[in-house]
Amino acid sequence: MKRSALTLVLVLSTLTVSACGSTDASHHRTGHGAHGSGGTTHATERVTEQVTDGGTGAGTTAGAFNAADVMFLQMMIPHDRRGVELAMLAATRSSREEVRTLAAEIVAAQSDQVQVMTDRLTAWKQPLEAEAHAHDAHGGLHVTGPEVVTELAALKGAAFDTAFLNVLIGHQHNALDMARTEVRTGRNPETVELARQIERFRSEQVKRMLAELSS
Repeated sequence: MKRSALTLVLVLSTLTVSACGSTDASHHRTGHGAHGSGGTTHATERVTEQVTDGGTGAGTTAGAFNAADVMFLQMMIPHDRRGVELAMLAATRSSREEVRTLAAEIVAAQSDQVQVMTDRLTAWKQPLEAEAHAHDAHGGLHVTGPEVVTELAALKGAAFDTAFLNVLIGHQHNALDMARTEVRTGRNPETVELARQIERFRSEQVKRMLAELSS
């Protein structure tokens, strides 16, 4: 296996990062509401201390929300989409039933979460993406890029499983970092609870993947 994008992901997964998201052509970079005023974007300024108008339907919530809530959702949407893209590879490339089962669970759960988060931002009348380059002042984003998906797609069997598990562990650790930040700084109760659920379930997924790597 080439020591390029996959190697970079494994190195980045050992770092403490506060955000991640897709930066390919289909998704703009996202910002982080927990940064100080030096990193505040115009989108952040517009949402501080606003209140929703209490729409109904899937994913909509009534109640106060702040910039941290909006930025969390804006970051998690592209992050979960990339996670689904990674997990879908396992159906035809993994040699382990447990890996395929876990991947199928990730596809189902994160696809649903993307819809919930999209609906929530829409109900709040907030953009689905933060402004481009919002993280540049903070060293840019740590991302699982599209080149990693390409490299994984070229593998099968045991080689795929080892690389896939390592990449997804790092990817889900980034989600844990974002969820913990939202729990500390978010205001909207439903969104904070979503972050708590993400922390619980993805911590369990990481444990399962570590167990698979050691088996």
